[in-house]
Amino acid sequence: MKIITIIPVFFLLFCLLPLPLSTDPAAGADPPAPMAPEVVVMAVRAAPTRLSLDIVGEIKALREVDLRARVTGNLINIKFKPGQEVKEGDLLFVIDPGPYQAALATAQAGLAQAKAALFQVQQDVARYKPLLPDNAIPRQVYDQTVAQMEQQKAVVASQKASVDRAKLDLDYTRVLSPLNGRIGLQNVEIGTLVSSGQTSLATVSTLDPVAVYFSVSENDYLGYIRRKALHEAGHTGSGSDVVELVLADGAAYPEKGRIDYMDPTVNPTTGTLTLRAIFPNPDYMLKAGMNSRVRVYYDELAAAILVPQKAVTETLGKTFVTVVSADNKAELRPVKLGPRMGEQWLVESGLADGETIVVEGVQKARSGMTVTPVPAGLPENR
Repeated sequence: MKIITIIPVFFLLFCLLPLPLSTDPAAGADPPAPMAPEVVVMAVRAAPTRLSLDIVGEIKALREVDLRARVTGNLINIKFKPGQEVKEGDLLFVIDPGPYQAALATAQAGLAQAKAALFQVQQDVARYKPLLPDNAIPRQVYDQTVAQMEQQKAVVASQKASVDRAKLDLDYTRVLSPLNGRIGLQNVEIGTLVSSGQTSLATVSTLDPVAVYFSVSENDYLGYIRRKALHEAGHTGSGSDVVELVLADGAAYPEKGRIDYMDPTVNPTTGTLTLRAIFPNPDYMLKAGMNSRVRVYYDELAAAILVPQKAVTETLGKTFVTVVSADNKAELRPVKLGPRMGEQWLVESGLADGETIVVEGVQKARSGMTVTPVPAGLPENR
């Protein structure tokens, strides 16, 4: 009986002994090193590049006239359809001419009366003058008649001015187009009482050419002037001033323009300088109010290196790009940037032709670590 009792106790102790977790001989080895992170790279190339500024601009009509009534009266006729093209001198509005025709007739009658009075006093002077040597009439009578003649001449001149004014007012009842262009919606309807100098009738705008207004910061302006001066002095390439227009959809407008005006002073509130460029618009494609970008070329470099904006990082006021060496080592390289060219930066120093830089995954490529470069345009293994 004692032997039977002891055997289960030894069996229980055996089961409680720790067993090995694995029989794999490599179980105690170090874990494998992590894979090098994939980054998208590109090789930079020095190439001829035209330097430019892209600035937001607003398209406006070169000339725009707000037509206003120059006489007071009831509008009796509208001679155009809204939006149609008009020529200089075309009749657009008619204001009731009746009161002004009557005013002209009154002024003409007053002129005729004044001329008759002048003729009479001139006859008196002509009669009195031969009588003076013989003292046939008092000198005082003659002098008074001469004075009346001069006074009547002034009355005639005044009446002529009244006639001219009445004719002008009558002409103003016919509102003519002051230029070639397109007229917008009328602001008044037939039967409206319009007031001289106050009532706006419609707006006429020129179509070709158009003006594009844009503003540049002081820094951009100074950089532009300095580089342009170097170019004109022959220190750089053979670039030339060119003004282009980039439309809202990103397409380039086919016609080139020119800058014809620059504000003489910088706006103290915004710190910007306003300029105007003139663009031909033969097909009337450009409309007032459209948004666009003005591209101003001011220099040309024989060998320039451009890098995407997303490849550049900034730390403590300094700019860097990540360069990948031949053995796939990442290096954070400080660079000096020039002007921005659309979505790219011009690199003035710090990079050489043919070097490879990271354009995507910059955060993954810390300086000194090994990376797996993927040329731009090829899919990454994610």
